Amino acid sequence: MEAAYKTILYQKDEAVPNIVYITLNRPEKRNAISIGPNEMTGEVMDAIRRAEYDDDIKVIIFRGNGPNFCAGFDLSMVYRVYGGGPDVSPPQAARLRIDEDHIVGIRRALLYCKKITIAQVHGWCVEGGIYFPQASDIAVAAKNARFAHRGQRLAFGGTISMPNDLTIGLSKKIIELSLTGRTISGEEAEHIGIITKAVEPEILEKEVYSLAKALCNIPADAVAIGKMARKHVAESLGLTTLLGQATYHTLATNLHYTAAERQKSVYIRDREKMGAKAAFHKLHEQFETALNETRYFRSYSPE
Repeated sequence: MEAAYKTILYQKDEAVPNIVYITLNRPEKRNAISIGPNEMTGEVMDAIRRAEYDDDIKVIIFRGNGPNFCAGFDLSMVYRVYGGGPDVSPPQAARLRIDEDHIVGIRRALLYCKKITIAQVHGWCVEGGIYFPQASDIAVAAKNARFAHRGQRLAFGGTISMPNDLTIGLSKKIIELSLTGRTISGEEAEHIGIITKAVEPEILEKEVYSLAKALCNIPADAVAIGKMARKHVAESLGLTTLLGQATYHTLATNLHYTAAERQKSVYIRDREKMGAKAAFHKLHEQFETALNETRYFRSYSPE
């Protein structure tokens, strides 16, 4: 069965109907996450609900169409989605509403999903795209996949994207990756704990599918009970409390720049003059140039 969406694909596996694929399907945009009820945030949330109410489904596999898993939030929509523009500063109410419903809403849907979830990651997995492996029960990535919290360079200064960021891996490493925005490989992501396993790129799809088929041997009620038990533990530790994320995201979209900082790269300003792509590259080139002066904090680049 395939449901009709604009930005994703929803497909049950023909051979094993206990498995459903939710595929990010904006390959021309590197599967960047568009924001809104009829955009990727809303459609992913709807697809997860659809799977939750289908008693045949036990396992959801999240994957990306094209050469990349996900490039993070669509930067052509950032700030504009609030109604902001060159001469318009959107009200806090509008920012909070959209941040709570969509920026945080997609994280909440992933964390609270009542089925077993597997993230199948290849190519780039950036910023908001990392929500998928972080929130999934199991995350498998190609060894040459590239992970980065690059959006932190734009406005967020090391803000923790999910409450479990500091517990899924080594907290010092998570903070460093958030502050530097540097790129790491699938292998380093496994070492830190962002993903479960890094595998050879050529076996990624087969490995995930074989794992999903094995997990379908778990009774449906056991799947539900296991998910609820893990959610109970996470809630008792405060790891599913996302209220603060909407607040801090809203604050980070309303930065004050000093006179000296305004002479450097300010993405929102540069985007209006140069376009989203050129402004993006300008922002990151200055960071990458600076990081290349270090020995151990350079971004990973596959050979």
